[in-house]
Amino acid sequence: MISEGRARSLLERVLALVEATKGAEGLVSLRASRAGNTRFAQNEVTTSGEVDRLTLDVAVQLGQRRASASTNQLDDRAIDDAVSRALRMAHLAPESPETMPPLGKQSYPRVKPAADPDTVKLSAAARARAVAAAIAAGDAASVAIAGFYEHSYDLVVRGSTAGLWASHESTHCELSCTARTSDGTGSGWAGVASNRAGDLDAAALARTAVDKAVRSQKPQRLDPGRYTVILEPAAVASLLAFLIGSLDARRADEHRSFFGKPGTNIGDKLFPETITLRSDPGDAAAGGAPFDDDGLALAATRWIDRGTLAALTYSRYWAKHQDKPPTGEPGGWTLDGGPTSRDELIKGVKRGVLITRFWYLRSLDPQTILATGLTRDGTFLIESGEIRGPVNNFRFNESPIHMLANCDGLGAQSIPGGGEGAGARSPILRSHEFNLASVSEAV
Repeated sequence: MISEGRARSLLERVLALVEATKGAEGLVSLRASRAGNTRFAQNEVTTSGEVDRLTLDVAVQLGQRRASASTNQLDDRAIDDAVSRALRMAHLAPESPETMPPLGKQSYPRVKPAADPDTVKLSAAARARAVAAAIAAGDAASVAIAGFYEHSYDLVVRGSTAGLWASHESTHCELSCTARTSDGTGSGWAGVASNRAGDLDAAALARTAVDKAVRSQKPQRLDPGRYTVILEPAAVASLLAFLIGSLDARRADEHRSFFGKPGTNIGDKLFPETITLRSDPGDAAAGGAPFDDDGLALAATRWIDRGTLAALTYSRYWAKHQDKPPTGEPGGWTLDGGPTSRDELIKGVKRGVLITRFWYLRSLDPQTILATGLTRDGTFLIESGEIRGPVNNFRFNESPIHMLANCDGLGAQSIPGGGEGAGARSPILRSHEFNLASVSEAV
């Protein structure tokens, strides 16, 4: 891996090459990563790999013309070629009124180290031990188990001709397990992500997946309809991703999203008091970082504060256009949880459905943030405050707006990994009138 000092020297050389062309400005980024992964299926390891990646991106501006080039070689010839290509393309690029100049020096928030030393040093042998524990849980219950364990260490360094200098080290790891019963009728899943490998308990995760699989065997038929649902964190996170992606001020101002319509503007009450959505650059486990791809400093922000829409995201261009401060592209998202236990949430349900996670989600209508997807890996009927047994899977058509507006119970949070929308710190929650639109025959 390249050191931060070596990276800075390289960026300074690239920036000097850009500045040698009269009128040229530039933003240069270097990303170095080391990653490892182990895949297992049918209760045995199938693949294991280690990958080193290094990418140098050179973005050059000539007035309102902009172009970029990249390379994964750091010798003098490769660097000279990347800068030359970016300059040639910038001369040919059409002018864009939305091109913003490179940022100058920024004041970044102080955050705790995001690179966990033990995760940096994680080896194939350590992954193998974790996977062995997961496989043992499957063997003990005579179910087939599969999954994926991956981890990475990343160094990102950015500099500009205007004086920007930004550097951030981080680690990330995820483990997911899927268990399937021998008769093919039961399936269970569990997944978690963090920046610390020590937060991933492979044996406990596998036992959760195995338990879901065993309990979901031979599901009974349940008709589609609108139900009270208990959504576990993975299901919440995948649907929440559509809401997070819609918090864009430009789309709202141009009437291309749910927000910006009467009753959905900043300051309007949209959800119960219990609903708070925020981002935190210091939340390394959830992917927080002190700056975005432009090098813009990020701040801890409440986007939905106790049910009220408090803020929307502004790119640098749209912030200038609307005379607002830019927010950049936040990370480290959290939907705050609550004190209610899973069992207490279930006890409050007269008739409803417990859903482990969603899969194959797609957007249907940006104006309402309506999405569709499928339930998977553990769907259960709740009656009179108790889980009665497994039921068939469903296709749902629902909006995270409706999910949160009808939420009346929040529990513990986790950071789901290995699924769609993974990465946001999300709670288990109870919501009502959730549209399970049709039956899915898949397990």
